Amino acid sequence: MYKLFILFIFFSFEIFACGDVKAFSPFAINHEVQNKSEHEMIEYEILSPIQKGDEFLSSVTARLKGEFIVNLDIREDHNYVGEYYSSYISIAKKHTNDTEIILSYNTTKKDRSTVIFCANWSVYKLKELLAFEPAEVAPPPPPRLPDSK
Repeated sequence: MYKLFILFIFFSFEIFACGDVKAFSPFAINHEVQNKSEHEMIEYEILSPIQKGDEFLSSVTARLKGEFIVNLDIREDHNYVGEYYSSYISIAKKHTNDTEIILSYNTTKKDRSTVIFCANWSVYKLKELLAFEPAEVAPPPPPRLPDSK
């Protein structure tokens, strides 16, 4: 009985808890490239909610099976209503349907200074993210006051 109690306590720690998922809506948009190349590269912006349940985004990975696996840079985005990180990738148009985007939510802090041991990731096809409804565009920031000297 004592061992069962210890085991119960051990698995109730936060490192094994994955939390509940509330509203969660990643999406992607494509950007027209100014100088068209012979490979017809298209730049995509992937917007991922900063938080999924109690966990925060820890990484964004793009994968084309047998071709590449790339960890993408993530930065806060203020162009949409809500809290999103944005990541960019440029790929040939022919790979849009097969490229996978993996969103990992494996940290309990926004600064990504902790790690939880739970396979908390979502895999999306890029074409699927492009079909999702984008968030509402945020209003522009208020104008700055002139510097006083």
